[in-house]
Amino acid sequence: MSSTNELKIPLIPGDGVGPELAAAAVLCVEAVCRVTDAKITFEEYLAGHAGYTKTGHSLPEATIKAMRNSPVTLLGAIAVKDCPPPSPVGQMRKLLDLFADIRHCVSMDGSPRTGIDLTVVRECSEGFLSDRNMFAGSGEFMPTPDVAISVRVITRQRCDAIAQVAYNYAKTHGRKKVTLAHKNVVFPLGCGLFRERAFEQARLYPEIETEEMFVDALAGALVTEPERYDIILTTNLFGDILADVAAAQVGNLIPIINAGNDTAVFYPAHGAMKKLAGRQQINPLAMLTTVAAMLHWLKLDKEAGILDKALAECGNANLNNAVVLPEGTTTAAVVKTIIDSINH
Repeated sequence: MSSTNELKIPLIPGDGVGPELAAAAVLCVEAVCRVTDAKITFEEYLAGHAGYTKTGHSLPEATIKAMRNSPVTLLGAIAVKDCPPPSPVGQMRKLLDLFADIRHCVSMDGSPRTGIDLTVVRECSEGFLSDRNMFAGSGEFMPTPDVAISVRVITRQRCDAIAQVAYNYAKTHGRKKVTLAHKNVVFPLGCGLFRERAFEQARLYPEIETEEMFVDALAGALVTEPERYDIILTTNLFGDILADVAAAQVGNLIPIINAGNDTAVFYPAHGAMKKLAGRQQINPLAMLTTVAAMLHWLKLDKEAGILDKALAECGNANLNNAVVLPEGTTTAAVVKTIIDSINH
């Protein structure tokens, strides 16, 4: 989209530190708009425990409607454990057909581990996550009081779709290698189908190297040598675990993109962090990096670049290593520093 277009983005503050992060996002986007010709505003909606408390629904219909009608949504945080099942995040993905989970993990000055620049691309609408892998009902059930059965759903359609996302992401971001994570010796049908369709997509991108690893071996390698990976492509539960391992290596200060063909939702990886709520101790860099990723997604590269530059100037070894700010620093103070950088 052109930076001269008016854009109203749904904003879900959510729970815990979410409202503080949402406020930081609004202030920084307003600052960016003041130095460009962009016209970006936010309209708040409810979700999570805050939504359940006020409406009786953790994902109200008005919120879903707004998200469906917008190319992007910005989410602060949702305290999933405080919401009755089904998970509002799972329902969000299911109702909006958000099948791709993209997490870019990159080291910064002060990150727990240096030299990391990898992206985990995972299918997030089926797999073992039983609250969203069936048309009706749950993929987990107990035929007797002593037996629990969990069903994993893997479809050709979703394997093709997520592989296309991964290889297109690699091409557009100048990446050279995709690593397929699976366990086909244990799941020859499910992982076998995923592997087959991924290699079929790989043939369309001969300039990109494709390798494969068993997911357990890759989990260990992400601890010992994460620097060697570029793009990791995998299924839902495997990717959920691998992405958390990778994110921990860079202090969990990363954005999450949940995308479908028509819309995408952006939120920081660290979650609601309820114990920090209202204490001005949450590091806003993950949220503001998320905002920058959202602006890039919208092709607002000028605006995103201004925010990227301000974040780079603000970031330092003390700020880039954890979601909790060091003593003597506040969320508001960090946001003010970023805004001052944007203005100059």
